[in-house]
Amino acid sequence: MPYLIFAAIVAVVFFLFYRYLTADSRRNKAALAADFPVEWARILTERVAFYGSLTPVEKARFEKRIQVFLAQTLITGIQTDIDDTTRVLVAASAIIPVFGFPDWEYGNLSEVLVVPDAWQEQQDPNKETAPLAGTLLGSVRNFQTSHYMHLSKASLERGFQDSLDKQNVGIHEFAHLLDEADGVIDGVPATVFPAALRPEWEAVMAREIAAIRAGNSEINDYAGTNEAEFFAVVTEYFFEKPEKLQEHHPELYGLLLLAFRQNPKSRFQRWATDPREWLKRLRSRRKFGRNDPCPCGSGKKYKDCHLVQHEAQAA
Repeated sequence: MPYLIFAAIVAVVFFLFYRYLTADSRRNKAALAADFPVEWARILTERVAFYGSLTPVEKARFEKRIQVFLAQTLITGIQTDIDDTTRVLVAASAIIPVFGFPDWEYGNLSEVLVVPDAWQEQQDPNKETAPLAGTLLGSVRNFQTSHYMHLSKASLERGFQDSLDKQNVGIHEFAHLLDEADGVIDGVPATVFPAALRPEWEAVMAREIAAIRAGNSEINDYAGTNEAEFFAVVTEYFFEKPEKLQEHHPELYGLLLLAFRQNPKSRFQRWATDPREWLKRLRSRRKFGRNDPCPCGSGKKYKDCHLVQHEAQAA
C-alpha cells in the first residue's frame, strides 16, 4: 500500500510538471484553433494601417499572430481600464516589427503595464547607466530574468491615429525588446541582423546619429540620444513612413529592409493603388477628412490626392 501511494504521488508530480512544461504550447494551440473575434478585426481595420496594407493571406497570418501574442502575454492596466482596443493595439505593436519572422515570440517579456498617459522618471544619481529621466511615453525594464514594458495608453492610441507621422510608441518599445533579444539593448539586434551586415549597420548608424546631433537630419532628434534609441526611432520611421525613409536615407532603408525581412513601402503602394482595398477602407467606420493626410502615404492632403478617385469609384 505505501508503494502504491508513493507511485500515485510521483505520477501526480510528473503530470503537473508536464502540464507546466506544455502550458505555452497548449495556449498557442487553443489560440490558433479559435476564430478571430469580429471586434478585433474591426479594430485592426479601422486603426492599424499596416494591417490594411496586407493581402488577405497575410491578414490571416497577422490575426493568428495577434491571437498567440495575447494568449501568452499579460496586459495589465495601472489606473486605467484595458479593453479590446488597448489589447489589440498592444499586440499589433508587437507583431508589426517581427512579422517577417514567422516563428518569433517575445520570450523575454513577462507583462505589459499600461498607464493612462506620460509619466515622469527621475534620474538615479547612484547609477551611472540609469534609465533616461524626464517625461516618458514607454519603457522596457528588467527584473532578474523577466522584462516588463510600460506604455502610455494615450500615446499608444495616438501612435495609431496618424499612421504617417513616423511616431508609434508601441512599435518603438517592441523594437527595444527585439534589440534586447541577444542580451543587450545596444542598437545592434544580432537576432535580426546577419553577422555580415553588422559592420555596415554600425557604420551607417554612426553616420546617421552624427547627422542628427549636428542638426542635419529630419529623423526625430531623440534618435540621437544613443544607438538603442536610434534603432527604435528608425524602426517607427520604417513602418510608418517607408517611402520618405527610402527617399532621404536609402542606405538605412535598405539595411532595415534586410533586417526586418519586410518591404512596407511596396505594401503601402500596392494598397494605395488597389481600388478594391481603397473601397474597403472607405466603407470602414474610420473616415478621412478632406484636409487629413492621404492614407496612401503621398504626403499630400486627402482632397488633393485620392479623394476624387475614391468618390468616383464609390459612385
